[in-house]
Amino acid sequence: MKIRQIVIKGNEKSEEYAEISRKSFQCAIDDGFIDGIEVFDAITPESDTFQEHVDLYNWKSSLMTLDLHSGNSKDDHSPTEKAGMCSHWELMRQQAESGEKFWVIEHDTYLIPERYEVFKSLAKASDNMLYANIGLFMGMYSLDRRFAHWANHMLVTNNFPINCGPYCTLQR
Repeated sequence: MKIRQIVIKGNEKSEEYAEISRKSFQCAIDDGFIDGIEVFDAITPESDTFQEHVDLYNWKSSLMTLDLHSGNSKDDHSPTEKAGMCSHWELMRQQAESGEKFWVIEHDTYLIPERYEVFKSLAKASDNMLYANIGLFMGMYSLDRRFAHWANHMLVTNNFPINCGPYCTLQR
């Protein structure tokens, strides 16, 4: 099992959380269930390719309940929100082009040691699923290569509207 972890390199908190996260998965690495955790350098508003990534997508006003009912309704997502989503969408594109399945985790995804056997069971059961999510929101998920290709195509070519966070967008 391969894992790619989204980490904001150079960001002290992101790197600190990522280290705690990787330590929590050490039992699965020691057991041979996970081949290791590869760090994916998160796209940030400061990234050289930030605008290039942002320009690929059809950004729309947020329809998230919290935004709509907070009195702070937004016409657009913040640069930081867009960067986070672009990191997920870039990994989706990479999964579409990859010859092997991998899981995506965020820098603060934590494996509770007492839940390790449940984690293994869920990960094994998802082998033939188009989309599997065993983390909170986008905490840990995997996409079948064919589904990743289709979803990436919908976002980039068909201008599928992004009017909520990555979890809601992927669920739609």
